[in-house]
Amino acid sequence: QDVVLWDARCYEMLGMPDQSMGAFTLADFLQRLHPADQSRVQSLLKRHLENGEPFRVEMRMRHADGTWRWMESRGEVTQRAQGGQALRVMGMHSDIHERVEQAYMVRALLERGTAVVLVASHAREIVYANGRAAKVFGIPAGAQSPLSSFRALHVSGESFERFAAVYECLQLQGTVRTEWALQVAGGRLCWFDMQATLLDPEDPDGNVIWTLFDIDARHQAEKELQQAQQRMEAIIEHFPSGILVTEGSEQKIVATNKMLVAMFDLALNMSDLVGKTTQVLLPHLPAAMAQALARDAQENANACAAGEGRVIHALPDSRHIQIEQLPLRTECGLLGCCWVFHDVSDYKLRETQLEALASTDALTGAHNRRAFIGRMESELERLRLGLGRSSALIMLDIDHFKRVNDSYGHAVGDEVLKHLVIALSKELRKDDMLGRLGGEEFAVLLTDVDQQAAFRRAETLRET
Repeated sequence: QDVVLWDARCYEMLGMPDQSMGAFTLADFLQRLHPADQSRVQSLLKRHLENGEPFRVEMRMRHADGTWRWMESRGEVTQRAQGGQALRVMGMHSDIHERVEQAYMVRALLERGTAVVLVASHAREIVYANGRAAKVFGIPAGAQSPLSSFRALHVSGESFERFAAVYECLQLQGTVRTEWALQVAGGRLCWFDMQATLLDPEDPDGNVIWTLFDIDARHQAEKELQQAQQRMEAIIEHFPSGILVTEGSEQKIVATNKMLVAMFDLALNMSDLVGKTTQVLLPHLPAAMAQALARDAQENANACAAGEGRVIHALPDSRHIQIEQLPLRTECGLLGCCWVFHDVSDYKLRETQLEALASTDALTGAHNRRAFIGRMESELERLRLGLGRSSALIMLDIDHFKRVNDSYGHAVGDEVLKHLVIALSKELRKDDMLGRLGGEEFAVLLTDVDQQAAFRRAETLRET
């Protein structure tokens, strides 16, 4: 019927009152997506509806305040018509905006050994200044409130206007480099080698991170590099996920943080890791993680290029840890790798719950028609391959069930259905399967039974 319904959390993530959009259409949903994401999301959804391909996509959605928020959407068809047409899809949205922005920020900072960092908006307003930038330009450190214009750093209005051409190149190319004279604290004119990169490469109107090199005092480069390293260590230390930075083909550890040590309850301090190779860490990690880290830097870079840069590992304590690999490159080649360890246990739990919803009848708790048919097809294939003796299919329904509904109401009828499922389930073996095909119609799949045994089981179920 082309009706889309959201729960309260979906609205909350977009800063909107609950049910403020009511029942809306798929076209309405696509209109809330970033223009660059609409065709990709529509294509993935179409392939899922028509061919059953997995639907999982990261996309940007318009927030109530006019900004774009990164969301992950995943879902699955839970009901199809007899001809295969999708009738109902269930899914969930997850707010991944913070993780995406953190990834962009960490990648941008790690790719630049810099001393002076400014983040500016498309309107050329200063959004953030690091400590070094605050000292050089005489502005507050950290997030700027209220925002101040880049105009204050230019020697004249004419300089500020000419600088607009630099932003035009940035929008087209995603990155730009120029040399420009700016006013530093005290009013002195100082030339800078300025490099800019879009925080989100797909949003040319988004924020920009500027890296400035003081080319008036090149003899200070070594000192500034040391300061940049200290700032980078502070960023890594306070990052809300585990961080491990390695360099060289031997995978020498150059940085890590307390979050990583706590995440795996390591019997090691950060000082025990920095300066050593990853070999000292491997015995303390689950086998699959240790195997990934044991590869050399080039193998990890190749894995990232092949789309294997983000992998989720299940731990023995039921947690799920996602490892994200970020190869560190310069024009001279590969420097090393940054590993980001995210605890995604809550996300995996929601995913498991969604899978259960997709295969379970909501009223009775029995397997739904789709899940039952899938299991039956698997059992037929198993028998065809000679992996079992024989199996049996029992079809059953409730006599005069319409009379129950008509006499006592559908609520009582629902209780009858639930009671039936409970009673039948007690009589089934571990490998047997009970499914609700529709209404009061049920089916039971018995594995590895002959005809006589199946008949006896059917009679037992009938008399239950």
